[in-house]
Amino acid sequence: MKKILAAFTAALLLVSLAACGGRSGMSEEEMRETFRTLVEASYELNDIYYGVGLPFVHDEDAMAFLAGIAADTDGYKFSYMPVAEDASYKTEADIRAATSAVFSPDLCSHLFVLGFEGLSTENDERVAFARYIEQDGTLTVRIDLAEEALKLGRTYDFSTMKVQLEEKDRVRAQFASLVDGVPSQNVRITIIKTADGWRLDSPTY
Repeated sequence: MKKILAAFTAALLLVSLAACGGRSGMSEEEMRETFRTLVEASYELNDIYYGVGLPFVHDEDAMAFLAGIAADTDGYKFSYMPVAEDASYKTEADIRAATSAVFSPDLCSHLFVLGFEGLSTENDERVAFARYIEQDGTLTVRIDLAEEALKLGRTYDFSTMKVQLEEKDRVRAQFASLVDGVPSQNVRITIIKTADGWRLDSPTY
């Protein structure tokens, strides 16, 4: 009787999991669309934090002045110009909000330091200056970002999704990726469930 009861309970559990779409509560198609939505939203943010950054106002006189300052500071280039009128984001708060809507809190913490504070070693030696500084209500961007930008251009074929881990609050899946349209390596991406919904817990560049 105990064996029958155990088998019946196990069967009910499987039916329940199937009904709600698995341990994550998502069906396979819902899972695929969640990955697709978050990853595709991450492309622009990758460029903001790791690529050439937001476009800026090209004032030739101001840039010449800033270049002179850079030349007098042992080669450090940390000059900033206002972001362009047609930039996707006009304030630090806007960038932070967009980032938080895509990435997990842990990844956001890293990106916010990279974007708005800069990176230092344990000896307080500056490794990288902040990419963006809001000055007197105006968002400014470093004008030398192209020199240290990562090579971006990776996209994903979501039809190749292979789920490797599915838990209540965490899903990991593998996808075939392409770089500039050319097939590249398979990449594992993790999403986690937060109080505000599913968020990327892996970089996608």
